[in-house]
Amino acid sequence: MGNLSSKRPFASDCFNSPNPKRRNSNGIDSPVPEERQPNNEAPAMDPAQAAKPLFSNGLDLANLAVSSDILSKSWAAISELQSQFDRNHQGPPSSDAVKIQEFEHPEYKIIALVTPPVATSDLQEESGLVPSSSSEASEFKFLCSKDNPRFAINKAAISLFNSLQKKLSSLKEQVATSSKSIPHIITGDCLGGSIASLFTLWLLRTLDLATTKCPLCITFGSPLIGDGGFQQAISQYSTWSTCFLHVAHKDDSFPKLFHPLTMEQSPYKPFGTFLVCSESGGACFEDPKSIIKLLAPRSSESAQAFHYKSIINCLERQSICKNHSAFSAYDTDSFKAGITVQVAAIGLMQNQNMDIDALLREIVQLEKDVLEQKNQVFDPAKSLNDMKVCLANLEWYKKKCENDGQGSGYYDSFKYKMNRRDYTAVQFVKSLTIYWERVVKDAEERPQREGAPLRTRWLFGGTNYRRMVEPLQIAEYYKWGKRGYISQGRSKHFKLLEQWLDEHLKQSAKSVPNKSKMKKNMVSVTDDSCFWAHVEEARISCRLLKSGGLNSAEIENLVRFEEHVMGLLKNYAVSPDIFLDSSSYMQWWREYEDMLGKQMMGASHNSDLARFMKDGDYHRYKSGTPVFA
Repeated sequence: MGNLSSKRPFASDCFNSPNPKRRNSNGIDSPVPEERQPNNEAPAMDPAQAAKPLFSNGLDLANLAVSSDILSKSWAAISELQSQFDRNHQGPPSSDAVKIQEFEHPEYKIIALVTPPVATSDLQEESGLVPSSSSEASEFKFLCSKDNPRFAINKAAISLFNSLQKKLSSLKEQVATSSKSIPHIITGDCLGGSIASLFTLWLLRTLDLATTKCPLCITFGSPLIGDGGFQQAISQYSTWSTCFLHVAHKDDSFPKLFHPLTMEQSPYKPFGTFLVCSESGGACFEDPKSIIKLLAPRSSESAQAFHYKSIINCLERQSICKNHSAFSAYDTDSFKAGITVQVAAIGLMQNQNMDIDALLREIVQLEKDVLEQKNQVFDPAKSLNDMKVCLANLEWYKKKCENDGQGSGYYDSFKYKMNRRDYTAVQFVKSLTIYWERVVKDAEERPQREGAPLRTRWLFGGTNYRRMVEPLQIAEYYKWGKRGYISQGRSKHFKLLEQWLDEHLKQSAKSVPNKSKMKKNMVSVTDDSCFWAHVEEARISCRLLKSGGLNSAEIENLVRFEEHVMGLLKNYAVSPDIFLDSSSYMQWWREYEDMLGKQMMGASHNSDLARFMKDGDYHRYKSGTPVFA
């Protein structure tokens, strides 16, 4: 039995999520327990998990929303603002008439956006869509992505939103600040719900969800506001998709205004989670096609805005009694039985004008597809600990290859693979590369906040990975006598990780490591993950000059290399392992020193790097002693 005196706190990520409270905020550069061993395959769904029976939790999600009081409190806020309007108001609302007010509660704040009463005919007159390429939709162009380059938004909704931008801008700043300590519910009904949805999307672009409370948008009887591209843009960013709960009565005409059965070849599509309800109960659905079918227009609907207070009261009574036996379903397929109960709870089973069996078959398949897609989706947080283990093992490998200053270093050891540990390292490199290629691809394709393709913790985790692993990819590349790694062989995901880090550092006004960070950098990997590619190109240039005489292009390449290495050294951004006696860098230096002795770089050539090496200053650098004043 439920008990209204024992309310459950809400969490916006409860909706549209198979594991509502699962979150991982760790970075890949955190300490790792050495006893754990990684999976060396690409992240994938566990076959044993896939074989488990599927269950539909639509009733549970609906009961969660009802029993947590967020529906009743949200509707109470809307009702309070509705009471301030002239009920005889006619025509589309102006921006001056829209009421926006914040209501404080102990565990959260509610922001209600309410418009004067609006007729279905007024919204139908503005049923057109504004494309994302239009200046009217400029505030939402951040939703465009590589895989979803365009979308469209309802004209009535975007026009009213734009007219409210001055009010909403200050509200957005206020919410962004207070969201660090308390969650917010953004709510509205009918057209006000459309504005609430757009405002929540606009807000999500601003928030860093790693440090703020995720908002929850609750709408009541709101019309659809975007096309399939709009729905896809939101749903492909799963964290955002879970922020929307749309409450729609089965007989409310407003959520069906742009339904395919009322608007020929309608491009409109729902997004987020829909709590479809009636006086007999309610259930949550996620698949857009399922929602379209459940909201199909019927003759009994009212053309007036629906008042949801009595419906919420009914849902609360249902939550207390949990009397689902009235529409129990017996079926060997547990998932189908669950969907059947959900459809019965909405009150559709008694509709004589519907082919219920056909409806159930379609919804069961559609909702099952959604659930299976969730199980298969790539979730970097799930494999994060394994990736930490892989990186820790590579750090151990690097240390063993240095052999207390007597080895060749992990770059050369991996390149020539003379020991068993080198082949073990290959598996760690493979696992890390598969993982980070997926993370980068995911970040590139999804809509992002401007200037932040990856959250900070993932960005720096990716930087640690790039600096540790890319040198080993370079070793494999040059092992086969190739040239031009940076221009011809470098993986796109390495380029993007470096580009995103540079953009982050510029925006954060951060500098490269300096002398105050010398000790930390002296024991880390080299900042420039392409350092060894530059070394290999310098060695090739030396060999070409020795075999073919003067070549201005190769001389220029060597001069640039000297300048680059010296710049890194002055910033203590080079790992001391480059000075191991048998490393590729020291091999280059011995070849280059011989060339300098033969004046092959010119009689007057005397670079800073050459003096640094000849004077033996690299020995002090290698030992951790300060070299540069």
